[in-house]
This record gives sequence, C-alpha cells and structure tokens, in this order.
Amino acid sequence: MTKHIPSPLIGVIGEIFSDHYTHSDIDRLFAYADAPGDPPEGNKVKKTVEWLRRTNKQSQAPLKVLGALLDEIMEKDLDPGSSAAPWAHDSEMANLLRQRQERLSAALNKAGLTYSNGGHIGESSASPTQTLREMIEGDGLSAVAVEMDRSLKQVETDPNAAVHYAANILEATLKAYLFKKGIPFNNESDTLSRLWGLVRDSIGINPKDMGSNDLKKIASGLNSIVDGTMFLRNKKSGAHGRTEEQFKENALQPRHARLVIHSAHTLAAYVLECLAGK
Repeated sequence: MTKHIPSPLIGVIGEIFSDHYTHSDIDRLFAYADAPGDPPEGNKVKKTVEWLRRTNKQSQAPLKVLGALLDEIMEKDLDPGSSAAPWAHDSEMANLLRQRQERLSAALNKAGLTYSNGGHIGESSASPTQTLREMIEGDGLSAVAVEMDRSLKQVETDPNAAVHYAANILEATLKAYLFKKGIPFNNESDTLSRLWGLVRDSIGINPKDMGSNDLKKIASGLNSIVDGTMFLRNKKSGAHGRTEEQFKENALQPRHARLVIHSAHTLAAYVLECLAGK
C-alpha cells in the first residue's frame, strides 16, 4: 500500500477544505493531526495543498495525518435527531456535507484507499474488499462492518490481529446468513467450520453432492479457506497469549494478512449474494 497521500487526492481535499473550513479551522485541524511545520502562506486551497505535500515529504506516517484530518468531516453525524448543529437541523447543509463525504470517499477509492471510523486510512483497491463493503453497507450488517473495519486497520501494524478479525468477518457473515434464513445454530459453541457446514448445505455447494469435478474442486477450496482461516485465528493470531519466542515463530507479514482478508472477503461476499438471492 502507498505510504504517501496521492497528488489527485490532495487536490480534492484542498477544494473541499476551502469550502468547508475557515483559515483558523484548517490551522487547528493540521495542528491536531500533527502535520509538520507552521501554516503555509496563501489562500485556503493553497494552504491545504502545500501542507499536505509537506506532510508527504516530512512526516513518517502521512496517511495517519490524513486520517486525522478527515475524521471531522467523515464522521459528522447527519441524523436529524443529533446535536451536530447546524448540519443536523438544516437539510440543505446536511446534503452539502453528505456530498463532500461522498466526494472524499470516491477520491480515496480512486487512489486505492478507504476511510474507516476513528480516522484510519487503509487499502481499498482489491475488489473483494470493495464488493463486501458495498454489500454490508447496503444491507445494514453492522456486525460484519465492525469486524471488517478492525481487520483493515490492523493489516500493516499488526497482521496477526488482522487475521483474527478476518475470521470474525466470516463468522459474523455466516451467522447473519443462518439467522436470516431461520437455520438454528449455537451462537456460543459452534465453530467456524460448523457454521460454514450449515451455510454450505443451505446454499447447496457441499462437494460430496456435486457431480462436476471442476465444481467439486472449487467447493473444496471454499472449505479450505474456512479451515485455514480458522486455524490461523486459533494458532497465529492475537486471540491467544504467546511467549516472545512463540510470537516470533508465528508472526505473519502484511502480505499474508491481506491474502487471508481477501479470501475471507470473497467468501463472505458470495454468502451475502446467496442470501440476497442474486
């Protein structure tokens, strides 16, 4: 994943910040985000752009700075019943804020990035991740969304924890499917493999029931994704205490975490498509 703020994204942020904030607001935000140096000279667009470019050159974590800068806009509550005045009580202003949020999200996505709650900027370029995010947002599957955000936040800093949350994504998805289909399961004791077995049989992709050898291989591969993800959560993730020696022995790299996450997201998206009858 890129470690710098892409230039096209910098341009979009400059325009949005110029419309959304005063000079003093921009100074406050960049100070809060630990952006390097004093405020640049010039109008609000030039100030924002130059400060972001300086952040790329001088900051050790430009994307962390970016996340802190976007937090205020991206997480402002648009619920009419909230106390986020004046946005919550003025429909025109609320629509304007929503348009800015959507424009920022689109610019981030075009740059292969995504924003998640808490000011975290992560990778979004992989289609399984984007597909799953769109599905869970559309269906209101908050439990899956929480685990997805957790996994994406941890990829670079704690790959083992990211793998743990990837398994949680699968588990939350499988439980959502079973719950909505009215299929009984034990919420406390059923393992990931057990949950997958119930979903798999409901969907009709049990390898032993398939006549086509090609489809059998694919269905068997799905079983392997579930079993492998469950194994990694149990043996290599942060779910269990480890000695320092064991931690080093079981340490995963970010690329390994991304492989697990993308595999889990692909399977989760497939299950949700089946749930929607697509």
